[in-house]
Order: sequence, then structure tokens, then C-alpha cells
Amino acid sequence: MRSYESLFILSPSLTDEQAKAVLSEMEVLINKHGGKVTGIDMWGTRKLEYPIKRQDNGHYAVLKFMAGTEIVPELERSAGMRDEILRVKTLVLKKE
Repeated sequence: MRSYESLFILSPSLTDEQAKAVLSEMEVLINKHGGKVTGIDMWGTRKLEYPIKRQDNGHYAVLKFMAGTEIVPELERSAGMRDEILRVKTLVLKKE
């Protein structure tokens, strides 16, 4: 298993509770594929450097997890299909 960190930029129209619900659904997806979420860090709403999907602001959140390599394409595909998620970027923290 590898350690990953995914940065999510969520729609600014979401409340904090709705943003947490979206991240909880991503957590369920990770758990379903045999991974384990080790932390969720909500950064709050920030101004974007450039507009994404006609939005100037976004909720930033970081999801840290451990999983096999097959989860990353599935996580990014699933996130890309949701209108609430403006962007997601996943990085490998540590290979084991």
C-alpha cells in the first residue's frame, strides 16, 4: 500500500456540511477499494488563481489515505463526474 494525498477544490456554493459530505463519499469509495483514510484537512474557501468552471472561489480540502495503486484513477474519474468537485490532484507521498 502507498500513502497518497488528494487536494480537492469544491464548489464555493457548498456549505461546510455539504463539502464534508462530498469528502465522506470519496472516503467511502476509498474504503470500498480496500484503502484507509488517515486524515481530512479542510482549508476553507479561498480565491482561485484563475477561474475553474466559471468559479472564482473554491472550498479547499486535503484527503490523506493509504491504498493500492488502482484507486487513484478510480478516485479521479469519480471526482471528475461530480459537478461539486472543480478539481482534484492526487500525489504519492511514500512508496512501500
